[in-house]
Amino acid sequence: MVHVRILRALGPEDRAVVTTFLRDTNFDGRAQLNDHLRADLSGAPRPGYVGALAVDDEGTTVGYAQASMGNHGYLVDSIAWSGVPACTAEVRQHLLTTLLAEVPNDAAVTWWTHDDVDAASTAATLGLAPGRSLLQMRCPLPPGGVTDVATRPFVVGADEAAWLEVNNAAFAWHAEQGGWDLATLQQREHEPWFRPDGFLLHERDGRLAAFCWTKLHASADEATVGEIYVIAVHPDFHGLGLGTALTLAGLTSLHQAGAAEGMLYVDALNTNAVAMYHALGFHITHTDQAYSRPPGGLQP
Repeated sequence: MVHVRILRALGPEDRAVVTTFLRDTNFDGRAQLNDHLRADLSGAPRPGYVGALAVDDEGTTVGYAQASMGNHGYLVDSIAWSGVPACTAEVRQHLLTTLLAEVPNDAAVTWWTHDDVDAASTAATLGLAPGRSLLQMRCPLPPGGVTDVATRPFVVGADEAAWLEVNNAAFAWHAEQGGWDLATLQQREHEPWFRPDGFLLHERDGRLAAFCWTKLHASADEATVGEIYVIAVHPDFHGLGLGTALTLAGLTSLHQAGAAEGMLYVDALNTNAVAMYHALGFHITHTDQAYSRPPGGLQP
């Protein structure tokens, strides 16, 4: 039998249990928990955090689910141990049912899935409908092109305000990336993977116009994968080709840092960006599917 315990805060013991479980279930080298939610685990969770920990009769952790506040409601993710495949769907549904009972009914909810074969049926049971799809795209490095658009590294303690203005203008619609404040950015600055040299800024007419923030990952075969973590152009500077230019600048920077492959995530409905990445040599390798409900739940 599996027992689910709700977490409203994370003491040292619970944090160690959760982080160890997530590390040990990271079978394929991909982040198995939405990055926005992982950031909540690195420090004191933000207001609205709810966790659910599943433990079997022998005291073994077999699942974890989490809800954290995003730009437009709660973001939810869940990981169930796949050592006993027949039990995985049952554990995941138990986790999510228990977790969502703790989330206010008047809040929007988005659940991100990771190749969960039972996701559609679980979502229907939970009252969630298909939502956004997120494409993972990859390309070999070095990139097949170059750019002469000038960039400089992010300066911690000096560039935060300008970056937040560009990011929040570019991602006002986005559940995870929009609505950032200084505390959210500083939380990322304290992550072990943060590298100012891989956080490229482009200025134009005395303003920050665009940026490409990169991240390095060690993959299962010990090769280094370079991720374009966040890239954006301020709406005032659209139409100048800066998206392509900053992508090339980021990929070049990642290759110089030792990455043999580039990677990024992009919303499937952002067809212009998907087409641009295809033209730069990217191909789709994976799709994460979201299921969601509006405030108050789905209407019959």
